[in-house]
This record gives sequence, C-alpha cells and structure tokens, in this order.
Amino acid sequence: MTLARGAVAAAAVLAVPWLTSCGTATEDLMAIDVTGGPAHVHERIRVTDDGRASCGGPLRQIPSQMLLDAREAKRLLRPYARNGASFLTARRDVRQYVVRSFDGTVRFSEGAPGPVALGRLTLLTLHLERAVC
Repeated sequence: MTLARGAVAAAAVLAVPWLTSCGTATEDLMAIDVTGGPAHVHERIRVTDDGRASCGGPLRQIPSQMLLDAREAKRLLRPYARNGASFLTARRDVRQYVVRSFDGTVRFSEGAPGPVALGRLTLLTLHLERAVC
C-alpha cells in the first residue's frame, strides 16, 4: 500500500505545474503596427489566440467572429510572412502596416498592390481598432 500511495503522491506532484499553467499564459496570434494616414495614427494592436486583443492597454475580449477573421488573416499571410514580404507604395498619406507573428513579418501600405490577404488584414485592423482602441 505504501508504494501505491507514493505513486499517487508522485503523480499529484507532477500534475501541479500542468494544472497551474492552465489559463495563465496565452500565445500571441499576431501584432499589428499601424502608422500614418490622414489621422497620423501610431498604434500597436495585439491579438491573442484565446480571443482577446489590446491596443496599448489591457487585453479585452473580442467577438468570436473577429478572432476567426484574425486566424484566417494570419493563415493567408503565412507564406508572405515566412519570406519577409513587403508591399509598399511611395505615397506618404496612406497608413502603413507591419504584421508580426511567429511565421515572420509582413509590411504593406494601404492600397498597395498585393495579395487578397492584405485587404482582409486592413479590414480586420479597422474592426479591431473600433473594438479595443
């Protein structure tokens, strides 16, 4: 019986770090830096994989559809992020975006020619700004 109790105690000790880590840390899905444009903005929007976002402040819950849109935008940007792609224009009066994720970094200007993913991310950013900034 002592051996069985020891095994149970050892299992409990090993389970404590796993249980205490649940819900304490979340992975960032992406960070979006937005600068320029007519309003001369300078924002960093952070989106986490658990459905929260921030704009330089505390994380706040975002709607499920917005999280799904963020995941889809990240998926569409993945091949460009891995290559460090840039889609920039010479225009100075447009917003500039820098999107960072574990896949890499993508830079683009509003209205620059490029993949459909850029338009989706621009729209997502506008929705996130309204929700958390």
